[in-house]
Amino acid sequence: MDRMIKRTLTEMGCPPHILDDLMENCHERRWPPGLCSLETRQNNRRQYENYVSKRVPGKQAVLVLSCDNTHMGEDMMVEPGLVMIFAHGIE
Repeated sequence: MDRMIKRTLTEMGCPPHILDDLMENCHERRWPPGLCSLETRQNNRRQYENYVSKRVPGKQAVLVLSCDNTHMGEDMMVEPGLVMIFAHGIE
């Protein structure tokens, strides 16, 4: 799955110099403190609406770039951003 998303991000024009970091950040262990556990995510659910994100075409994932989310607190963002992959799809 990661390889397919990485290829799609490349096709979307994602700069190569941040691509590896973004893919590392798709794993929960690299997420910011505000997203690091299920309990924390549930407590911060209302803040998700404030994310500026881009859907990864044809994938169950969204791209959340730090440059688009400077309004989010440090506990909700990591550099250069993150890829959120959803097991049950996205709307």
